[in-house]
Order: sequence, then structure tokens, then C-alpha cells
Amino acid sequence: MRAQRQAIARTVAERLFAAEDALDLAVARIAELNAALPLARLDGRISAIVGQDAILSSASALMLVAETRSKIVAAHANLKHAGDEIGLPPTSYGDLIKPNSAELPQLHVV
Repeated sequence: MRAQRQAIARTVAERLFAAEDALDLAVARIAELNAALPLARLDGRISAIVGQDAILSSASALMLVAETRSKIVAAHANLKHAGDEIGLPPTSYGDLIKPNSAELPQLHVV
């Protein structure tokens, strides 16, 4: 039973890490878009009024992905707690350099 639980935990961890990576990539790509939009306006010598809604939508999308990322980080912590509750030993599946929890800033939605 223990080996089965460890195998299940590995599968869940792989999916968790894939989700974390996908969100980080989404943050990076949306940030690139957010940087490109006003530069395109300047390069094209277009009025600031043109495309303002697109800039707002893209900026809002970045905030939503950042909030989603914080939820996945919380899910990661909750899964670690669940593993502790069922007796799974801590195992490093992903990045081996982990920040000290005391050093992490406490993030909140404003």
C-alpha cells in the first residue's frame, strides 16, 4: 500500500510541477505582451486612445494568472500537508533549492 501511495504521489507531483511551469510561462508571455503593446503604439506613432482597452485587458490577464499561480503554490503546500497526514516521507521531485519559509513574503490579493 505504501509503494502504491508513493507512486500516486509521484504522479500528482508531476502534474503539479507541470501546472506550476505552465503558469510561470504564461506569466512571462503575458508580461512580454504587456511590454510590447505600448512600444508598438509608440513605434507606430498611434494615439494613446487606440488600443487602451487591449492594454487593460492584457494587464488584467496578467493579474489573474498571478493570482492563479498563488493558488497553485497554496495547493502545493496543502498537498505536502496531506502527504504528511498519510505518512508519506518528504521527497524532492522538483527543484532542489527551496526557500526557507521564514524568508518568503506573505502575498495577498489587493
